[in-house]
Amino acid sequence: MKETLLKIWKFFSGNLIWAVIAMIALGIAFGTFVPLWFVRIFTTFNAIFSSLLSFTVPLLILALVTVAIADTGNGAGKMLVITVSLAYVSTVLAGMFTYGVSDIVFPKLVTMKAGAGGTMEGVIPAEDLAPYFTFAFPPIMDTMSALLLSFMFGLAILKFSMPVIKGLVNELRDVVMMIITKVVLPLLPFYIFGMFMKMQVSGEMKMVTHVYIKVIVVMVILFIVVLLAQYVIAGLVSHRNPFKLLKTMFPALITALASSSSAATLPVTLRCAEKMGARKNVVNFVIPMCANIHLSGAAVRTVAITVATMLMFDMPYTTMQYLGFIMIFSITVLAAPGIPGGVIMAAVGMIEVMLGFNTDMIAITVTLSIALDSLGTAVNVCGDGALMMIVDAWTKEKDSGKPIEVI
Repeated sequence: MKETLLKIWKFFSGNLIWAVIAMIALGIAFGTFVPLWFVRIFTTFNAIFSSLLSFTVPLLILALVTVAIADTGNGAGKMLVITVSLAYVSTVLAGMFTYGVSDIVFPKLVTMKAGAGGTMEGVIPAEDLAPYFTFAFPPIMDTMSALLLSFMFGLAILKFSMPVIKGLVNELRDVVMMIITKVVLPLLPFYIFGMFMKMQVSGEMKMVTHVYIKVIVVMVILFIVVLLAQYVIAGLVSHRNPFKLLKTMFPALITALASSSSAATLPVTLRCAEKMGARKNVVNFVIPMCANIHLSGAAVRTVAITVATMLMFDMPYTTMQYLGFIMIFSITVLAAPGIPGGVIMAAVGMIEVMLGFNTDMIAITVTLSIALDSLGTAVNVCGDGALMMIVDAWTKEKDSGKPIEVI
């Protein structure tokens, strides 16, 4: 029996994807019968784990992007402009496409109007599942500051050849990657277990299933269409098979789907991206950057949920109102941390001001967004691979003039 358990443990510890899938199932199963005090133990663990992620991610971005810029050569500035432009355009287009579909389809699906303040029954208050305690690990800087510093240091190293600073950044990268591989990745399945158990116990999963099931089905279809569009474009630009590229990124998609965290998924995303055949300096430059600025999945989720909520509350809206919201949203959420719920919390103020949401509408939107955060995160992360291939193909063609090999 002991040997069998050891074999099972070795299998799951060496296969992150299967460990993630197993923890999802176990989390939902345990959530059907465990007492609240047991759930709060894992809520406490998850709060500490999320704080650790918030501390680590800026350092990882600073190290990876700085080295990537320094190793890129004269194309660094061009690669930066291309990556940021692609990420913004992709996010805006995904949001506008979602709005167009939602405006046509949702009025026929969302027939139940919220009454008596629009409260949701059967959801356990957040304070009942609050952590017993938590340790705060304040980040040395936020993610946008890390990106800006990485650009400054990377371009400085590129222009002035600063071997001491480059050596320090390389060592910082090694330290942070050791923390990711030795601490974050081994603990990730337990974090996922706690998240799904909490959703099951709190009633969030039941609420999502019974109240917004039709909206969720349409949202999933939109996610698939957006991803396929991104990879078809990437395949055309890079002259590669888009379905093979998408298959290569599948482990990152599953991990993001389970963790709801682009930060926790970043090491897996980097591994998958390296297998896609892009140049290593492009991978290390584009993937960490897009993890914070490419939010097409978040745009789909936020636009779909807000349109459905406005219809539930019989609240009018206009196309120009949503166009402005989506364009500003795509910039505002750049400050969101790459942890579960980061995007919606960064966007709450804008939703209130630009869409006119009241307290009840915001509560519903935030709850649904966090409950469905994993779907948007998976599309964000998987879409990063498509943008990376576009950047790699475009800069390779412009820099070398060599044809790109077809898979």
